[in-house]
Amino acid sequence: MIAITNQPIETISISHFFCDSVITFDNMLKIDILSSFDYTNQNHVVFLLLAAIITVLIFLISRYKLREYYKLRQVKKRFERGNKLELQAKKFLKSKGYTIVDYQSSYEHRYKVNGELQTAEIQPDYIVKKNGKKYIVEVKSGNTAINASNRNTRRQLLEYDYVVENDGVFLLDMENRTLKLIQFKSKAERRSNKQLKTVIVIALIAIAIPYWQVKVVLSLLLIMLLFFKSKY
Repeated sequence: MIAITNQPIETISISHFFCDSVITFDNMLKIDILSSFDYTNQNHVVFLLLAAIITVLIFLISRYKLREYYKLRQVKKRFERGNKLELQAKKFLKSKGYTIVDYQSSYEHRYKVNGELQTAEIQPDYIVKKNGKKYIVEVKSGNTAINASNRNTRRQLLEYDYVVENDGVFLLDMENRTLKLIQFKSKAERRSNKQLKTVIVIALIAIAIPYWQVKVVLSLLLIMLLFFKSKY
C-alpha cells in the first residue's frame, strides 16, 4: 500500500539553480583574482594603479563631456528663445504704432587707432518710424540685459546712437513687454552746458561788481563767448 501524505514536494527552479551557479562562479572568480593578487609584486601594484588612473580619467572625461553637452544645450535654447522673442517684437512694435523700416541691417562704424582707419560692423535689431521720426530699437531678454544699467547693453546702445542717424534709441524689454527710451548726451551738448555755466558765472560777477569799466569788459567777454558758442 502506498501512503499518501499532505506534505508539499519541494521543487528546484532551473533559473534559480542557474543564477546561483553564476553567482557562485562569479564569487569564486573574484576570490581567485584577489587570492592571486600579490601586493608585494611590483607588476601587480603598477597594474592596479594604472587601472585606477584609467578609471578616474574615464570618469573625468565623461563628466566634462556631459557638462559641455548641457552647456551647449542651454546656449542653444537661449539663442532659439532670443530669436523667437525678436520676431515677436515685430508684432509688438506694430501694435504700438511703429512702422518697421529695417531689420538687423549692417552699419559700418569707422574709427581711428593711432591715426589708422579701422572699421567695425554693427547690427541694430530694428529701425522704426513713427510720426515722421526715426528710432533705433534693440530687443533684449533675460534677467540683466533688459536694463540700461547693464554696461554691455548700455555700450551697445551708445554705439548705435553714435553711428546710426536717429531721433531716439529704444530698449525693448521682451520679458516685460516694455519700451524704454534711452537718451545719451552728445559731446556738443556737454560742451554747450559748460559754456552756459561759464556765461552765468560771468554775468553774476558783472552784476555784483560796482565798477562800470569792469562791467564793460565782462560784457564784451560774454558777447565773445556767445559768438563762439553759436559758431561752433
